[in-house]
Amino acid sequence: MFKDPKQGWRPDFARLRGRVYLAIAAQIEEAISLGIFAPGDRLPSQRAIADDLGFHLNKVNAAFREAARRGLIRSNVGRGGTVVLGQQVAHSA
Repeated sequence: MFKDPKQGWRPDFARLRGRVYLAIAAQIEEAISLGIFAPGDRLPSQRAIADDLGFHLNKVNAAFREAARRGLIRSNVGRGGTVVLGQQVAHSA
């Protein structure tokens, strides 16, 4: 299905508790801290994650905005999707 195994990563639906967007952002942060994603890696598309989890795209979009607010990721609209910045940026934000 995916050429890059990291593109197959999805938040674990069974572990989503509380506000969905915060839970997804926390799982993105966890994936970075565990080394699943390294700085410069691309996250799967918001649409692919929303489709896989069965959530509206707006929920996943809010999660990506939260992860960006935490300094974990940066969206490059029209230039290659969402890129991981890294854990060290998140702690300085």
